Amino acid sequence: MLKKYYWIILLAIALAGLGYYLGTAATEVDTFKVTQGSILHTVVDTGYVQAAQKFDVYATQGGRIVSIAVKVGQPIQKGQVIMVLQNRDLAMSSSQLQIQLSQAQAAAAEAEAAIAQGQLDLQDAQSEFDRNQELYDAGAISQVEYDAARSRLNKNQASLEAQQQALQSVREQVGNYKSLLASSAQKENELQIISPIDGTLMQLPVQQEQVVAYGALLAQVAQASDLEIKVDLLSDDLGEVKIGQPAQITAPVLGDKVLKGEVIQIYPQAEEKQSALGVIQRRVPTIIKLDDYDSLKPGYETRVSIITASNDNVLLIPREAVITAASGEKQVMAVVNGRVAVRPIITGLVDSKNIEVTGGLNEGDQIVKDASVALPANARVKAKKI
Repeated sequence: MLKKYYWIILLAIALAGLGYYLGTAATEVDTFKVTQGSILHTVVDTGYVQAAQKFDVYATQGGRIVSIAVKVGQPIQKGQVIMVLQNRDLAMSSSQLQIQLSQAQAAAAEAEAAIAQGQLDLQDAQSEFDRNQELYDAGAISQVEYDAARSRLNKNQASLEAQQQALQSVREQVGNYKSLLASSAQKENELQIISPIDGTLMQLPVQQEQVVAYGALLAQVAQASDLEIKVDLLSDDLGEVKIGQPAQITAPVLGDKVLKGEVIQIYPQAEEKQSALGVIQRRVPTIIKLDDYDSLKPGYETRVSIITASNDNVLLIPREAVITAASGEKQVMAVVNGRVAVRPIITGLVDSKNIEVTGGLNEGDQIVKDASVALPANARVKAKKI
């Protein structure tokens, strides 16, 4: 019996010792020492490289594309022919106008000849009337003869006036036909589609023998040596973004290199766009000017980080170290003398990795790096060995 009690006492002592050990053993955790550093607050989104100066060339009239002289990606000069269109209705109209102009010019020549003859006839009639006037005043001719001379003079005057009016009308027709022909010639010139600038042919959405309508996009020419980035930002982020803010640009083609840029334009209104997940969003096109293009080309996808705020020489801790209490208060688990002490903190800027601490911690303080680890207040902890 004594032996049985002895073993019971030993077991109780062992359990008590184990409980004490478990109650006082330290949990290994990743810790972080509060340090000073710099932090950037950014608005990040996907952008696409485009030419800063680009011109869309549209059809000013309908027609059939009879030839295309250049290829996409080819350098072209201002005034160089890109393609030629054919408008048969315009050609027929021009031909008919030329015939009508020739007829009007012939009629004008005839009218001018008739006026020249009419002026001679009027001079003869005037001379004859003047002689008859003298004879009539001297009583050498009768009233009937005098009236006949006056009648011939009036008739020649009326005929000349009618011929002059006819010539004026024909000349107006000639002017109208010439104006119509000039307009037709201009339209024919417009059938030759030329480059508005020195640049590179970026798009050619049509093909030979295609019939295009007025206003159709025929080509896009851009100065590929002057690039910018267009990024469609969520309208909710526009409250932080301002013209003049710096931006950082990364892309797979750039490797580890980060390009610098600047916000130079924010469009005046948002556009409704669908995300890759099918969500309808309101986005605002924003233009980033680049200091250096490196190996970027028009159409390349980039990652744009617009720096909306920055602070230097501030206290920083990892984002995952922060606990958000039910009240909304920010907290961390500080490590003091090997035990957990929950501390409220005041935070500032946030980036993808760190949070700025403006109150509640001091430089050099040690905290639990991962706040997802469930630790009660005053729990014993020790830093994991690296």
